[in-house]
Amino acid sequence: MNKKHLKVVSICLITSTSYSSYAEETEKTAIKELPPMIVEGNILTPDIVGIRPDMGGVNDAAALLKRVPGANVNSNGPLSGIAQYRGLFGDRVNVNTDGATYKSACANAMDAPLSHVPTSLTEVMSIKRGIASVSSGIETLGGNIVQRSRRGEFSDDDDILFMGKTTNGVNSINSAYYSSLFTSIASKNHKFRFGASREEGGNYEWDGGENIDTSHERNAGALGYGYRTDDENHEFDLSYNYNDTHTTGTPSLPMDIVYSRGGVTNFSYKGLLADKYTVTTEFSYQDIQHRMDNYSLRGKVSKAATRQSNNTARGFGYKATLDIPLYDGSLLIGVDGDNIEHDAKILNPNVSAFSINNFNDVKRDRYGIFAEWKGDFSEDWSMELGTRVNWIRMDANDIGGTAGPFIKGKAGAKLANSFNAKKHEKEDLNVDVVAVLTHHFNDELDIEMGFGRKTRSPSYQERYLWLPLNATAGLADGYNYLGNIELKPEVSYQAELGFNWQTDQGYILPRVFYRYVEDYIQGTPTQNTAALAMNSSTLEFTNIDAYLYGFDVEAGFRFLEDWKVDMMVSYVRGRRADRTDNLYRIAPLNGRIGLFYDTNEWLAGVELIGYDDQNETANFNTEVESPGYFIWNLRGQYRPQLAVLQGLQVGFGIENLLDESYRTHLSGLNRNALNDGTAVGEHLPGAGRNFYATLSYDW
Repeated sequence: MNKKHLKVVSICLITSTSYSSYAEETEKTAIKELPPMIVEGNILTPDIVGIRPDMGGVNDAAALLKRVPGANVNSNGPLSGIAQYRGLFGDRVNVNTDGATYKSACANAMDAPLSHVPTSLTEVMSIKRGIASVSSGIETLGGNIVQRSRRGEFSDDDDILFMGKTTNGVNSINSAYYSSLFTSIASKNHKFRFGASREEGGNYEWDGGENIDTSHERNAGALGYGYRTDDENHEFDLSYNYNDTHTTGTPSLPMDIVYSRGGVTNFSYKGLLADKYTVTTEFSYQDIQHRMDNYSLRGKVSKAATRQSNNTARGFGYKATLDIPLYDGSLLIGVDGDNIEHDAKILNPNVSAFSINNFNDVKRDRYGIFAEWKGDFSEDWSMELGTRVNWIRMDANDIGGTAGPFIKGKAGAKLANSFNAKKHEKEDLNVDVVAVLTHHFNDELDIEMGFGRKTRSPSYQERYLWLPLNATAGLADGYNYLGNIELKPEVSYQAELGFNWQTDQGYILPRVFYRYVEDYIQGTPTQNTAALAMNSSTLEFTNIDAYLYGFDVEAGFRFLEDWKVDMMVSYVRGRRADRTDNLYRIAPLNGRIGLFYDTNEWLAGVELIGYDDQNETANFNTEVESPGYFIWNLRGQYRPQLAVLQGLQVGFGIENLLDESYRTHLSGLNRNALNDGTAVGEHLPGAGRNFYATLSYDW
């Protein structure tokens, strides 16, 4: 470990604040609670970490992941954050929002899964640390993230319960504001809810200029109805979430968002049968329209280079489970699946004869069946043991282009003909296994050992991208890629060791892990002569072997009654196993630390965020290295205790107090020639000094 590594770790051990400590209460999980010492909630189970978006000027819900040990976000724009967990990102990480696995309509993940419900309407976001349970999703190779929107509560008695929350905030760094309102009215049997939000901001500033274009505008809404029987044994819920993102910049991608609009409908049922069997069912449907272009936010573009892309995603998902008490635990058996269709067409608005049928009625259907047992097999030992089988079916219609390189005999035409001549339908049968063993030493200390075999089939971009393009689910490395129909599924083998030590005064939860991935999907130089004729540096998705290892830990201690110190440190290293090279877009060693004064009325303190140099970069992606940096933040909250003001909360603070200039390694490379102070191909800068204020009222 070099001096910079030691510097980050030592500071993390001195003083800290953690915002990554609120988790949903998990039924039938008999694990003790932590004392209520965390800024944003409690750790209700040692293996689940969660966050409530109560502090700061965060707009993109994905940015909350920076507060979770081991997690981070690949930022391609103000509303285009892609989840990363322990070095894996994109389709490798399963994201579940209110029971739906939202699929991006944009082939470049501008509308990433966590962008559908804004932060202000998010109740909690939680991550199961380590190996995700087989019941959490079909493809959870890189972990499972659960985003839960505000839903309200049923009344406990015969009175009508009226509750809600309004959240508002402003940021100086980009002259931004956001405002939201959520309200619900409920009896013991019926519950109606409504939510709406709006947010808008300009380009954010930094010490070297202005990051162009990082402006954004988004409106969102939600409606819902719930019904519960008198005995509370059966509950139905129907909801609809709508997202309307307007012109929004993504400077690390070849185009910006013109609009992304559409909704997700969710239906769920949960019931108790024969007083001991729990049945749950979930159904979701999404229909998203997305448009992007390279001229609305990037100034004049030549007539020949003007591009616009129209994209759609339509599909549905479902899940049904039966929870059966068995021995000293419970057996959960279930089926799940989803079916999604994608279309993407590239046009030149100035040349009507030009078009590229990029993805034509691409289908990706997933079907799963699983069984999972959790329980105690002795006084001091508990276990989770699960397995699932997934059947993945993919298909695509013929494609093509008109004019230019698609004239007969040209390279584009050769690529189209070659693709259309192949059989597009592919089927994969994948098997996942998870085994986690926990030893309870005493009331304060647990040790957990886990093993997982996880799988993921190729994305539709990785299999069906027939033309060298940047349509790569948000890789943002500046390269053009070519798909590969013959790709094999990724198979991951992971081992994990963790300790959970908790007392009334403090806690420490360290984890170490090692993961080997067979047939990891990575871009390597193509040998396709037609593709090379169009772009000499084209990469083609291929199967390689890779491994990742690292650790993450969060810890905290309360002292002098009203003071607390918390910390979080994460480290992951990703390497190719077949040759000397590193995996692309891996976060360096980083930590979040702070010291806070915390009473019922006041919260005030300082936090320090540190990132090490990232020199272990991917040669095949010509990945740019990034230097380390430290950022100081001042944060405060006032929560008046007067009865008439109960529920009011005022937040204020300064982020990047010293106006530090830095480059975030997980931000994409700049593609906007108009960017102020950032050359094309350089990492996008981090935000400069930001004064923020928030006002919320909860009733």
